Amino acid sequence: MLFNRIKSISIDSLGLSQIYISQEKYASVSEWFSLDNMESFQPVSVHDFGNGIYTLTDGHTRALIAYENGLTMLPAIYDNDDIVTNPTGQSLYKADMEWCARFGLNHIKQLGDRIIDKDLYKKLWIERCDRSYNLITKTTDSERLRLQKLVPNLFLYGASEEMSELYFENASGDLFIYKENSLILEMRDCKSRKIM
Repeated sequence: MLFNRIKSISIDSLGLSQIYISQEKYASVSEWFSLDNMESFQPVSVHDFGNGIYTLTDGHTRALIAYENGLTMLPAIYDNDDIVTNPTGQSLYKADMEWCARFGLNHIKQLGDRIIDKDLYKKLWIERCDRSYNLITKTTDSERLRLQKLVPNLFLYGASEEMSELYFENASGDLFIYKENSLILEMRDCKSRKIM
């Protein structure tokens, strides 16, 4: 499955590792994207995390805009960067893929309804990734299973840097903070929407 040069891949076959799109980035890519100038379209980055699917590791916004403009194939390059291939990177991307599965995101077109403004993107995506990093790098698999049991009806997705707070969510995307044996609603899902 590994390839070391640019390859054409069906958009329909791409796996996702992102649950939101930044409105700013969407607007920026929309400005330069042109079907008449595909030479400037940088290949998206993909990696097979063991499930036989080329999952996007970079290029979700470009893939979405290409799809919205009628493209069915994209240039892609296999991502062998250390950030993707090292054990921590593998765990982080697999967590991202689990989030996508939990929210039923299995095609790039679905991200068209999940374009959010800068502040929400920072809160709902950047902070989520930081929280996930903290959880994965500061705990073992067995510790995460034990922590998950603290709130069994929710999904554990992250932790604060000092591990004093754990972050959970429900299937609807509502966010919760678990701290000092208390569970607090942090944020109701914004019911992300395409705002462009």
